[in-house]
Amino acid sequence: MLKTFFLFISVCLVTNVYAQDTNNVIKLSLDKAIEISLQYNPEIISASKEIEASVGKVLQAGRIQNAELSFEVNEIPNIYEFGNAGELDINFNQPIEFFGKRSNRIQAAENQKRIAELNYERVKKLITAQVKKIYYRGLLANQIVESIESNINLLNDFLAQVTDRYQAGTSSYLDVIRAKVETARLKNELFEARKNYQQVIAQLNILLGNDYGTGFKFTDSLSYKYSEIKNDTIIEFYSSQSNFLKIIELQVQQNKSALSLSQKNALPDFNFGLAFQNRQSLPLKGFDQYFGLKIGLSLPMFYSTGVQGDVQEAEANLSIAEVRYQSAKIKVTQRIRTALNNLLFAEEQLRLFDTSLLRDIEDELRAGITAYQNNQIDLLNLFDIYRTYRATKVEYSRTVYNTLVALAELETAAEKWNTDLTD
Repeated sequence: MLKTFFLFISVCLVTNVYAQDTNNVIKLSLDKAIEISLQYNPEIISASKEIEASVGKVLQAGRIQNAELSFEVNEIPNIYEFGNAGELDINFNQPIEFFGKRSNRIQAAENQKRIAELNYERVKKLITAQVKKIYYRGLLANQIVESIESNINLLNDFLAQVTDRYQAGTSSYLDVIRAKVETARLKNELFEARKNYQQVIAQLNILLGNDYGTGFKFTDSLSYKYSEIKNDTIIEFYSSQSNFLKIIELQVQQNKSALSLSQKNALPDFNFGLAFQNRQSLPLKGFDQYFGLKIGLSLPMFYSTGVQGDVQEAEANLSIAEVRYQSAKIKVTQRIRTALNNLLFAEEQLRLFDTSLLRDIEDELRAGITAYQNNQIDLLNLFDIYRTYRATKVEYSRTVYNTLVALAELETAAEKWNTDLTD
C-alpha cells in the first residue's frame, strides 16, 4: 500500500509531457508557430498585397494626360484624291495640368502606400498576438488533459486498493462506489478537455494558414517571467510604437493633400499644341507649308461654385481627420493603461500562487495521505483534499495563462482599429 501512496505523490507533483504518437502530429514551438503564421496567414498575405496595390496607385497618380496626334484633311476635290486636298493638317496636342496638382496626387498616393506598409506591420503584430494566445490556450488545455488523465490512472490504482481492502473487510463497499463515481466524473471532464484541446488545434491551424488538419505537440511550457514595469514608460513606449496612430496621422496628411488639390482646381490647366499645315492658295498652283502653334487654358472660374464645394468638403474632411486623430490618441492611451492594469492584476494573482498557495496545498495533500494511511480520515475526505489540490494546480496554470494573455493584449493594445473602450 505504501508503494501506491508514493506513486500518488509522485504523479501529482510531476507534470508529464503530453504527446500523440501519430504520423500527423508535429512538434511546434511558439517561435516556430509565429514564423509560420508570418509567412502563410491569409490576413498577413492580404496586407502585403495591399502594399503592391498601393505602389500601382503611386504610378497612377503620376500619370500625365495622354497627348493627341491627329490628321485633318479639308477641301478634297474628289473623294479618291486626298493628295489634291486644299488643306492638310498634322496636329499634336498635349494637355498640361497646373503646376502642383500632379505632385499633390503623388503625395496622397505615397501616403496611402505608407499607410499600407504600416497596416502590414500592424496586422503582423495582431496575428502574432493571436498565435501567442492560441498557443498559450493550447498549453493550458494540454495541461488540463494531462492532469485529468493522471488523476484517472491514480483513481484506478486507488480503486484496486480499495477493492482489496473491502474484500479483506477493512473498508466499506461505499468507498468502492465513491472511487468508481469519481472515476466516471473525471472521464466526463476528460471528454470536455480533449474537445476543447481539439478546438484550440483547429484555431491554430487557421492562424497558420494550414488546411490539412495537422496535430501539434507543443514544445514550450506554460511559464511566465516577471519584469519590472513602469507605468508611464510603458504607456509612452507603446503609444510611440503604435502603427494604428501613425496610420491615423497619415490620414490627416492625406486630407491636407486633398485640400491643396481642391484649391488648385480653381486654377486653369494648359493645353499646348503644334501643327504642320499644307495649304493650296490657288487651285492647281501647288501647296504652301506652314507651322501652327496652339496654347490654351481651361477656365474653371466660370464654375466656381463647384470648386468652392470641393474646397469646403476637403476642409471639413481635414477637420474630421484631425479630431479623429486626437480622439484616437486619447483612446489608445486608455487602452494601453487598461491592458497594463490587467497585466499587473494578473501578476499579483500569480505571485499569490508562487509564494504560498502551491506550497500550502502540497503540504496539505501530503498530510492528508499520511492521515488516510493511519486511518485518521476516510477516503471521502482524502478525495476532497485531492480535488482541492488538483483544482489549485489547474487554477495556477490558468493564472499563468491569464498573465501571458494579458501581456499579449498589452503588446497590441495600441494596434486595434476599433478604439471604442466599451467593447
